[in-house]
Amino acid sequence: MKIALILPESRKAAVLNEFGNFISCSETEKVQLEGWLLPETEYSEPLLDALCAHYAQSPANVLLFPSGWQGAELATRLACRLKGEAWSAVSGVNITQKTVRKNACGGALVATLRLQNKPWCLSVASSPGAGNWQPEIEYSQIPVAEQKPAWLVECASIAEESASGLAEARLVLAVGRGVGSQQAMEQVEACASALGMETGASREAVMHAWCSMDKLLGMSGTQVAADVCIAAGVSGAPAFISGIAHSRFIVAINSDPQAAIFRHADVGIVDDLLPVLAELQNCVREDI
Repeated sequence: MKIALILPESRKAAVLNEFGNFISCSETEKVQLEGWLLPETEYSEPLLDALCAHYAQSPANVLLFPSGWQGAELATRLACRLKGEAWSAVSGVNITQKTVRKNACGGALVATLRLQNKPWCLSVASSPGAGNWQPEIEYSQIPVAEQKPAWLVECASIAEESASGLAEARLVLAVGRGVGSQQAMEQVEACASALGMETGASREAVMHAWCSMDKLLGMSGTQVAADVCIAAGVSGAPAFISGIAHSRFIVAINSDPQAAIFRHADVGIVDDLLPVLAELQNCVREDI
């Protein structure tokens, strides 16, 4: 059984760590690992052509792709070309039983799914905080012809927003619908800045336009592995919890003692979030 690790050259180390976490969560005894290095390119089409050509020379049973939309796109489109099978955001694979695991129903369930036609093209789930993995494997450089697909008439680039730094933050203050207003959100952000924390938000807070989209935490946003995460005014929906679950220490603040967030917290405080955050800020000032 051969597993090919599809590695963008510019992100090789980070993606290897993701793959290492995936393999540690999988049942993959007696497998051969290979690294297939891909250059960065503006279009997916040349990458697919290059992967198909290399696969024809050196077939693999499983092709692992990075997390994120591009990994999922390449896995799905390559499986279609090779008449294989694709799954995205999978957290583990059992080679013997021919199954994969992935979150389902907004993260409320873990589904086990049967694999059938090979090759299996799998994009892995994001794993913030994954440990360093440096396997002793053979790497192959995949030559890619940089050319615009014939069917593409016009292409325009959209400038990306500047990175918020949330994904790498060691201290995170995450807020939800309980923040209540734009004015309260500004107070929260001022408090986070004073505490040296990055601000994150649930989908409800983002959709109310209380903060920018790059602050979104959860399954469809950023996943953090903070040393300390304060979740204030957050109900604790599974889709949001997946964004902070890798944090080492979680403090929950909510006025509802029955809020689901308390089931995931190391420390719970039943109170309104603004007075608690203000008192925390005062305590930090006194220590300084």
